[in-house]
Amino acid sequence: MGLMEIIFGVKVTVTGDKVDHADPALMIMNHRTRLDWLFYWNCLFRMDPWLLISEKITLKGILRFVPGAGWAMGSNAYLFLQRSFIEDKSRITKMLEYYAKTGDSYQVLLFPEGTDKCPIATARMIQFAEEKQLKQYEYVLHPKTGGFVLMVQKMRELGYIKYLYDVTVAYNDAIVQSEVDLIKLGATPKQVHFDVRKISIGDLPASDEGLAQWLTALWKEKEERLRRFYTQPIEKRMLDTHADSEIFELKENSRIIQTLIVVAWVFVTAFWSYFWCFYPLQGFWFLFVFSVFVGAQYAYGGIEWLAINASQWRENKVEQSPARAAQ
Repeated sequence: MGLMEIIFGVKVTVTGDKVDHADPALMIMNHRTRLDWLFYWNCLFRMDPWLLISEKITLKGILRFVPGAGWAMGSNAYLFLQRSFIEDKSRITKMLEYYAKTGDSYQVLLFPEGTDKCPIATARMIQFAEEKQLKQYEYVLHPKTGGFVLMVQKMRELGYIKYLYDVTVAYNDAIVQSEVDLIKLGATPKQVHFDVRKISIGDLPASDEGLAQWLTALWKEKEERLRRFYTQPIEKRMLDTHADSEIFELKENSRIIQTLIVVAWVFVTAFWSYFWCFYPLQGFWFLFVFSVFVGAQYAYGGIEWLAINASQWRENKVEQSPARAAQ
């Protein structure tokens, strides 16, 4: 997060409504690149650093297999999806139930488009729009409504949603599509824009069909907002905002915290690199950790599901206890 601004010099502009970390919510965003979620951390950090702890992200299932990063995201109970509604329905339902049972308020980030707007996805969207006789979009992909409707209705059922946040992301100049471009080429956009709009869950339609139509209309509006953004001269590009919109600058104390986080990560990386090079026994520790995460993946589908199953087992144990039975 801090590396993007401190090392790479990316400027992040954040406008709109503040995300409240004290209330459970669903956040939806257009998915321009595979790095949207990474830059979004900078957006949340400007609003409230605690949001970095309370945010949960929906991700492609394949990312859980990435050593280190994938394990960390699994340990944080991020929601990995296979992009098949039939396969994902049970996974989404169980994870939302787990979030609600923890008693903590999480803000879940969902990309309704299902994938980033890479050339392959764009080509598929063009073909899909032609087959379904839909309008061709230039700046977004047509959203998939099934997962969105399921999440809203399940969170409503659990009493675990107060607001929905509509997030629009736009890149001022370069479109850095993937982690490969960032790591291999060192390419980064000079400026990233986020605009966040807070919507009370009571203002959304009650029916599944109504929610699907609402999302489709929202994405049509988002396409036009982005069209207005990208047709402006590069140096003047700004997302249009509503009358009560705030501008979230990086406060001095937050800047200090951000710098300390970067320093800490550099120190920890150097520390473990040193031990890895000069203390070969570290290899056994790595093999142990590797075995735990791979074993959890093989047996339960991920370290997060091991924790969820353990939580469910404890809950069932309490319900079956003699004291509970006597009540």
